[in-house]
Amino acid sequence: MFKDILVSFSDNFKEKTRNPFLGTYIFIWVLRNWELVYSLFNFDNTYKLANKIDFVKSYYNTHSFTEGVLWNIGWTFLVLTITYLVLNISRVIINISEKQLKPWVYKKTDSKSIVLKSIHEEVRNERDTLQLRLDKERESKSKLEIRIKSLEEEIIEVKKKGESIKENSNKLKEVSGEAEKLLKKLIDIDMLSYFKKRAVDIKKNDFIDKRDSKMNKLIELGLVVHKEQSFGGIGDLYSLTTDGEEVFRLARLME
Repeated sequence: MFKDILVSFSDNFKEKTRNPFLGTYIFIWVLRNWELVYSLFNFDNTYKLANKIDFVKSYYNTHSFTEGVLWNIGWTFLVLTITYLVLNISRVIINISEKQLKPWVYKKTDSKSIVLKSIHEEVRNERDTLQLRLDKERESKSKLEIRIKSLEEEIIEVKKKGESIKENSNKLKEVSGEAEKLLKKLIDIDMLSYFKKRAVDIKKNDFIDKRDSKMNKLIELGLVVHKEQSFGGIGDLYSLTTDGEEVFRLARLME
C-alpha cells in the first residue's frame, strides 16, 4: 500500500512538472534559492538536525516567503512570455525559410528538378479533373455499349419479323393470284353472284341443299368444303376455304 502511495505521488509530481508554468516556476525557485538548495545537500558532518533546522529558519527570516513567491510567479510569467515569443519568432523564421526562401533558392539553382507547390497543386487539380472526366466517359461508354447491344438485338428481331412478314406477303400474293384466277373463272361461268349468295349463307351457318349442282362446282373449284350433313333433310352445312375467303373478299371489293 505504501509503495502504491509513493508511485501515485511520483506520477502526480511528474505530471505537474510537465506543466509549462509549474516546471518554469520550480526552475525559477531553484535558481533564486540556489544557496538554500545547495546548503541542504552539503551540510558539514558536525551539523546536527537542529542546526539544519535553524539554518533554514534563519534563511527564511532574511528572505520573505510571500515576497519570494510573488517574485517567482512574476519571473515565471516573464520567462514563459519570452520563451513563447522566441519560439514564435523562430517559427516565423522557419516558415519564411521553408515556404519562401527555400523554394526561391531551389528555383534559382535547380529549377528543372524542383517544382513549386503551387504548380504541383495546379497540376494535381488538373489531373483530378481529367480523371473525373475519364471516369464519366467510361461510364458513358459502358452505357452506350449496353444500348448498342440492345439495339443490335432489336435489329435482329426486326429482321426476323421482316423476313416473316415478307414470307407471309409472298404467300398472300400467291393466294391473291390464285383468288384472282378463281374470281375470273366464276365470272366466265356466270357463277359470281351465286357464289356471293352462298358465301353469305355459309357465314350465317344456314343449311344449303346438297342437291344443288352448283354447290358441287364450287367444291370442285376449291372454294367451299362440306362441313356437316343434316339429319332432317333440310340441307347440309358448308365452310369457305382460304381461296374461297379471298375470292369473296375480292368480289366484295368489286361492288
